[in-house]
Amino acid sequence: MSSNPAAITQIEKAGFKLIRDVLRTAGLRGVEAEASSDMKRDALIFLTSEFREGVRTKASLLEALTRRSRPSTVGARFGRSSKEDAIDRWRDEGGR
Repeated sequence: MSSNPAAITQIEKAGFKLIRDVLRTAGLRGVEAEASSDMKRDALIFLTSEFREGVRTKASLLEALTRRSRPSTVGARFGRSSKEDAIDRWRDEGGR
């Protein structure tokens, strides 16, 4: 069994180029992106995983990212994190 490191490297380069393009399109790449560093990192990890599992088109990766981030973007638009929401719920239910 032989392997071709050049072919493997080429696939990786093409894959990461695609992932960078998806992140840029989604507003999660670049200095001007309003997303936090954590959101950018999480999206990168998620898209890399999706790519390794066989999702190989820009449209499919964007769709997967949209499905994944839909609940979290609602909180992000209003400047609230899920942790802040959980603390507020705890206080509303009698926590101190």
